[in-house]
Amino acid sequence: MKQVMQVMTKPMVSAFVRSRKLRKLAMALALSAMAFGACAPAEETPDGGPDSGGGVQATFTSLYGDYFASCKQCHAPGAPGRTSDIEQSLDFSSKAMAYTTLKGMAAGLTGNHTGCNGAKFIGTTAATSLVLAVIDQPTRQAFDLAGFPNCDVDSITDATVKAGKQPSAAFVAALKTWLGAGAPNN
Repeated sequence: MKQVMQVMTKPMVSAFVRSRKLRKLAMALALSAMAFGACAPAEETPDGGPDSGGGVQATFTSLYGDYFASCKQCHAPGAPGRTSDIEQSLDFSSKAMAYTTLKGMAAGLTGNHTGCNGAKFIGTTAATSLVLAVIDQPTRQAFDLAGFPNCDVDSITDATVKAGKQPSAAFVAALKTWLGAGAPNN
């Protein structure tokens, strides 16, 4: 290396040193990105979740890992997206808390959304489950819940707008299957 440096002109040495510094900087950035998960390799998850290569499964563990965990940006105590007009009883801060609160009813809705206060998030069928209606447009369009005539397409919020993304078709299908199976805690 010393011999190479001796035959290099001063501008060549300067460029070589800069390129080494750039390579070191690039390596440091890549390593820090990996440390924060930006470039983390896909891993097999025991629940068949989104990183397993098998897609989302009709289990609550998989549903939470695939999409529901993103709901904690608004539906959790102290969440950055939480507002005074948001549904107040849902808490997605953990999988266990999300499951527990989804077994309850909507509360704290204001404005034209008040018609859904008291409606169950998990109904007797997928079509009567408010949790599906807030993320699936076809379900929202056809939503007709006995005892809640004002909980309809005009009063059900499209939660995917706040989440910033639509759930995948595979997620919606798995959610429907999970709801149809009685929404077990699995």
